[in-house]
Amino acid sequence: MTSSSGVPAPRPAATVLLLRPDANSGFSVFMVQRSMKSSFMPGAHVFPGGRVEEQDREQGREVPLSDGEVMERFRGWLDADCARAHLVAAARELEEEAGVTGVDLTATFGFSHWITPPIESRRFDTWFLVTTLPEGAAPQHDDYEVIDSRWVNPKAALERYGDGDLLLAPPTYYTLWDLARFDTVEEVLSDSARRPLPSVQPRFQSIDEQMALLLPGDPLYPSEQPVDGPTRVVMGDSGRWWVVSA
Repeated sequence: MTSSSGVPAPRPAATVLLLRPDANSGFSVFMVQRSMKSSFMPGAHVFPGGRVEEQDREQGREVPLSDGEVMERFRGWLDADCARAHLVAAARELEEEAGVTGVDLTATFGFSHWITPPIESRRFDTWFLVTTLPEGAAPQHDDYEVIDSRWVNPKAALERYGDGDLLLAPPTYYTLWDLARFDTVEEVLSDSARRPLPSVQPRFQSIDEQMALLLPGDPLYPSEQPVDGPTRVVMGDSGRWWVVSA
């Protein structure tokens, strides 16, 4: 779908930050690697997720949350039916890509909201949702849409990012940075239940001959709803993205 301005309209999508406790590092988040045949960032490591489908809206009626409760998980950005559809889409994608069933949608919360910049031809309006691994579940990649999977501790992943082991899109890298501020699953969930959820639509800009993504609140991107953290993601000489301070 394209708007009257000719800019492709972003497609609704949901991504899942599936967490589990880790005795050594506090907690880990589940990531999958895109197929090398993927049309967008082949080989990149991402969180399971995908587009919201019409079937998700139909099944959303079964989510056992009141309109107020489900809308609060998205801070009122979505109406109740659309909010339920996003929760269902997240659970469906997690089952399709990782074989995980039984996710508790009543204990699934919004963590962040990213919108692809208008300059891109493939645009998504993506809600990152956080939840915990159901008891007894053992995620495995489907070996079709995604070809590998791993549990990563966000802090350790960021420390090793420069070694080339992980290819990450800017929102994924920023999300790992955001998760790394917490020490336990409980801290993440507690924060997610009350944190502001501004819409983050980055802007591309060349700064000192480097390509940068500016986030709301940057000195060059004033906003009444700034992100709670660094406001620039810059592409380094290696072609990899790095979160930096303005």
